[in-house]
Amino acid sequence: MDSTQSANISNQLTPNLQQLLLNNELNFNLVLTHKGLHNKQPVTLYRFEPKQTMHLKHQHISFLLDDNSGKLQGFVRLLPQYQSTEAQVTKDKALAITLIFLENYAPDLLKNYNNNWINTHDEEIIVDGKKMTLTGMKVKCRDLNTGLYFWTIIAPDETIMVFERDVEWDFIRAGRQTQKWLHDSWLSKHL
Repeated sequence: MDSTQSANISNQLTPNLQQLLLNNELNFNLVLTHKGLHNKQPVTLYRFEPKQTMHLKHQHISFLLDDNSGKLQGFVRLLPQYQSTEAQVTKDKALAITLIFLENYAPDLLKNYNNNWINTHDEEIIVDGKKMTLTGMKVKCRDLNTGLYFWTIIAPDETIMVFERDVEWDFIRAGRQTQKWLHDSWLSKHL
């Protein structure tokens, strides 16, 4: 595990990336900086939590940035306020939010893509020692230029809860081949 300095999000991220967060999230603490590869490209993972120590499977905000270009490779906001509820954005609204997000943070993905499907998606975190299910509306797409997948998960408050890009899928093995930097179950085995 790479060392971290005592810092919060507002000291570590560009204003462009800070715009993805709500004001109270800007005070989360940097608990992990880790370098690695995402489909053979060098990346750095930045993980922020409310406390100053890392707790896998707890609430966090993480960014995965390409070391060469600074491009946003992935982003996650797994927070208790997104606890499962009937109130979700519509599929049309989720797609519209995704397209605006992509215009600002990944315009290259809009050049030639196919929207595969849109549906609710669950993630889990631990809050006060108990599992909590978070639900958002997932918009899954394929970049037709590269064959790689990308998606967003839109939270009920119409913000981005998850963004992942350049994900290689192996249909023969029925599984993802690309590293899962934003997934705690994967991190627990690879840090």
